[in-house]
Amino acid sequence: MQKRFALLGASRGLGWATYQVLQNHHQNCEFLLSSRKIEARRSEISVVNTTLLSQDFSALPVKSDFIQNLKNFNPTDLIYFAGGGPYGAFSEKKWSDHQWALNTTFLYPAELLHFILKEKWPTLKNVILIGSAVAESKPDRNASSYAAAKHALKGLVETIQLEMPPASSLRVQLFSPGYMQTDLLPSHSEPRQKQLAENPLDVAKKLITMIEKSD
Repeated sequence: MQKRFALLGASRGLGWATYQVLQNHHQNCEFLLSSRKIEARRSEISVVNTTLLSQDFSALPVKSDFIQNLKNFNPTDLIYFAGGGPYGAFSEKKWSDHQWALNTTFLYPAELLHFILKEKWPTLKNVILIGSAVAESKPDRNASSYAAAKHALKGLVETIQLEMPPASSLRVQLFSPGYMQTDLLPSHSEPRQKQLAENPLDVAKKLITMIEKSD
């Protein structure tokens, strides 16, 4: 079966890096790239094998037309990259910023996954949600809502894995990178200052290796 990758939240960071690496190593694949700002990448994207779908992943509930567009694409692999949150003390940030982080990083992918599991998409073999080796199992100073969302995401995925029937052809997995050198990581943060962050292209290669081992 030809691989068809739906990359959600793919206009920058790890999502865009994963698309770049996949394009170089799997040139016969089809891609669907979706984010609120994906149109800004149009000049850098091959229109031959890539579909663009604009979507705001902080806007809930998940829209039925977005679900239908995803189903029409018939993905074999769906990877949800969207996420983030305000950097700073919890009480000093606006609640709307925390709400954005919770919606985008946890609630949207959770509702999307609920649709997928109930409807049993026939071609879909892998659903991968992006966790955080830094924030999904321990506190992360100045990233409270992001850490809360990643904790929830890890709990959701691990519980779903327990509930999946042994004969299921669908795998739901969590990929948990550390700090990455993206514009989501503030220049004044400790990982930037101490050069602890990885290049997203290197992290993307690890993600693709995980996918290939699952096939």
